[in-house]
Amino acid sequence: MFTPTRHRIAYLDGLRAIAVLLVVIHHAIADSKTRGTLARVLSHGNHGVELFFILSGFCLSYPTLSRLRRDTATSFDVVRYAAHRVVRIVPPYWLAIVATVGFGFIVTRLGFTLPQSFSNASPLDVIQQALFVDPGVRLVSAPFWTLPLEFRWYLLFPITLWLWTKSPRAFAAFGIAMFAATLTRVVNFDLLYLPPFLLGIVAADVHVRKLRFGLWSIAACVVILAYAVLTPITWRSYYDHSPIWYLGAFAFVIAAGEWEWLNRLLSLRLLTVVGLASYSIYLVHDPVVTFACEHGAHVFMAALLGVGAGFAFWSLAERPFVYTSLRQKATTEFDTVFSTWLPQLGIGRRMALRSENTPIQRAVAS
Repeated sequence: MFTPTRHRIAYLDGLRAIAVLLVVIHHAIADSKTRGTLARVLSHGNHGVELFFILSGFCLSYPTLSRLRRDTATSFDVVRYAAHRVVRIVPPYWLAIVATVGFGFIVTRLGFTLPQSFSNASPLDVIQQALFVDPGVRLVSAPFWTLPLEFRWYLLFPITLWLWTKSPRAFAAFGIAMFAATLTRVVNFDLLYLPPFLLGIVAADVHVRKLRFGLWSIAACVVILAYAVLTPITWRSYYDHSPIWYLGAFAFVIAAGEWEWLNRLLSLRLLTVVGLASYSIYLVHDPVVTFACEHGAHVFMAALLGVGAGFAFWSLAERPFVYTSLRQKATTEFDTVFSTWLPQLGIGRRMALRSENTPIQRAVAS
């Protein structure tokens, strides 16, 4: 039985489901080398990652922005935030690394040939991945590349949240500067993917303040995503990376919060259940999908097997750190540790936030 936490926003789980299903089908198509118009369109599913990043910024900032909107002043508990992030992200990730390595060991012992992506990683690579070190590391599973990047975003998040509430102009200038750096010879994933996280904060404030954009949100979503899918990649093409995907994902999130029919669609039980397990599906689907495709499985069957593996992993490995007393115990332990460490780095426990004027109103006025 699924036991989601209280106060979840259902359509966000639906958006998580869309994001992870896009990523899974992208890997299935890539591994099976499927061709055709539909396959070409669905191969853009790797950009579900940008949607994930926007949702991450949204969900981390939403509780604080809600309090700030209601009370005009609040505080952000940096220590508790750090403890929650470690407990929520690290144990399932470490267990996913173990599961991936174990999967490779088992299929080898059964006489199957491992895909090259598994056999190239050394024990040192595995250790570095567990420590969120990514430069020059050969991944045991392709999706693991996002974990070090997201963890670094967690370090930056309290500052960007404060900046948004203090000065939207400075917040926008910061995001534009990070993006502009990628237009130079600088090649850095942190800079490339920072804007989606920042847009997530903006999307959360739009939701909190119940701003309405009418048909513009739907039109922007459709036009931007259609343009992204149909236009050949000409910018950073070796990543298949383009900022147009940020904007399409951002418009999708805004439209989902504004339009009741889309909200209801994304809140369907089937989607929200997938959304609850989306982190686990993301972590463990790729070895299963790759193995299934290399042994003749149809692309959609391979994707289904990957999703099934994710649900099994969610039940066994992730759920205890989200819906049981283990979460509270682990969070309390890390809270104690960070309460000791962070002050020694000059970081206070609480960050005060105040909103004399609504951030978005000031941004629009400027």
